Amino acid sequence: MTDLVTAYGTAPGLYDEEQELVRTMSRLPLRERLLRRAALADRGTLDASEADGKAQQSIRSAALKLAAHDQAHGTSAGPIAPTTIDTDSPAAALRSYVRQEYAAWSAPAGPSVWLVTRAEDPGAIPCEDEATARAYAETRYRQDEDPAAPAVLRWDEDGELVDETLPSSYQGTGWTAREEQVIRAADLPNVE
Repeated sequence: MTDLVTAYGTAPGLYDEEQELVRTMSRLPLRERLLRRAALADRGTLDASEADGKAQQSIRSAALKLAAHDQAHGTSAGPIAPTTIDTDSPAAALRSYVRQEYAAWSAPAGPSVWLVTRAEDPGAIPCEDEATARAYAETRYRQDEDPAAPAVLRWDEDGELVDETLPSSYQGTGWTAREEQVIRAADLPNVE
């Protein structure tokens, strides 16, 4: 079982996490939304009595939704398989599943690079971060298509997305910006 410190050691405080979820909910991928809500329910009901049906239902419902999503999409990351989580699972099993998935999600990923590509062009332009990649794609779109076109994406000074006149895949322009994990030879298992 993943312990609390391992699972939530780097998590923001409950209030901050709840506010962040409310603020960004519509922009989060579905799995991240389900995972963070389940983790919030787990953390928020730690001191609740087993007899507190409302609190227990909160974690039960959130964990079951996460496990169902993971089972349907093959997105679980830990040793507890989502197929072992069902409506008859004890609360401890539900919490263990949520904690293992949150720990895996919040663990620092390996190095990554953002790639900017255009549908008809071979190759990709590497960028160090998402903001640079999106800005490059937007600049090239304006240069190639229409310098007076409205911004594809617009950010405020803090790097938060303010306006999105086209989907993030720049539908219709051919431009995309996506994150790719860098896999080095040292990261690969030795297979003999």
